[in-house]
Amino acid sequence: MPQIELSEKVDSDLEAIHEHYAGLMGHQRADEAVNTILESIEQLATFTGMGRPSQTPDVRELVLTRYPFVVSYVVRTQVVFIVRVLHERNERLNTA
Repeated sequence: MPQIELSEKVDSDLEAIHEHYAGLMGHQRADEAVNTILESIEQLATFTGMGRPSQTPDVRELVLTRYPFVVSYVVRTQVVFIVRVLHERNERLNTA
């Protein structure tokens, strides 16, 4: 089973998501939101193809259903590399 690796940008994405939800609903709900996102990311280790192809070559997108975020990732040999976690309204990932 592939390992999950997070880019440095994912750490800052998750911190921003937590900060946003903490301001709206409190720290406990913010923790729940980030944990739900991380659980979805962990599923990619088992189901690497569950995301849709993106407009960027070799990048897939996992659209989350409970929260309005899209996880951009690349499947490599024995690694699922998580590139970003962006709000669904944000501009799509540009790797050019």
